[in-house]
Amino acid sequence: MNEIEVSDEDLEGYLAARSFTRTIGEEIVNNIKVGMTEKEVGDVASLVFNKNGVKQHWHMPIIGVGEGSTKLRSMYALVSSYFTGHKRILQEHDIILIDIAPIYNGYPGDYTINHVIGSNPDLEALAVYARDVSIKIAGYIKEGMIVADVFHRAQELTGKNPDYTLAYPPFISMGHRLCRIPPLWQIFPEAGLNYLLFRTNGPFITSSNNTLMNGLWVIEPYFIYKGRAAKFEQLVLIGKETRIL
Repeated sequence: MNEIEVSDEDLEGYLAARSFTRTIGEEIVNNIKVGMTEKEVGDVASLVFNKNGVKQHWHMPIIGVGEGSTKLRSMYALVSSYFTGHKRILQEHDIILIDIAPIYNGYPGDYTINHVIGSNPDLEALAVYARDVSIKIAGYIKEGMIVADVFHRAQELTGKNPDYTLAYPPFISMGHRLCRIPPLWQIFPEAGLNYLLFRTNGPFITSSNNTLMNGLWVIEPYFIYKGRAAKFEQLVLIGKETRIL
């Protein structure tokens, strides 16, 4: 089940889930304060999820405070971050990355917020750059294009700005298919990512993926700048025409 064909009803469901997730993210941001540890921000997120009736997640929340925003640069950095969250403290003029994917009415709402506490022009520019590149990559995709072409196009775009380092999160790399998952799969941790790995064809944007770009995808290049990171998740539907959602 790849859900390559996305009905109008399903598309409305995905967009509603994305809107819901963005609202959840903003509520989390509004309840965090300078001086909180990364773990405490995670506790805030859990309270917000519970308050809004979130029962399942497409992937577990990823929250990175300051240097913790770079935890997606490798599997080692990601796993080790779970043991050191109490050490990273949210500082004024620093960035926090909040990547969440609650299931809303059966649809996943994968979304990342890059929030700068106070003012920091360099980090604000990093977040804007991540957003702009995501949209440019999505706009490049055409029917009949293979996934590896999208990957290499993204590398070309990002290579023009040496200030930012393009990094590749484990499994996800530069993006992934987005699809609903059957109820039985929802009992597993990282249910959405596991479903992509074991039940879909060519689910991630990598240099070796020669499957066609079709259906619903999330484009999310991940950039590191001076020990901080940001990414923006652009939802795009590829069929006879490309629809940037």
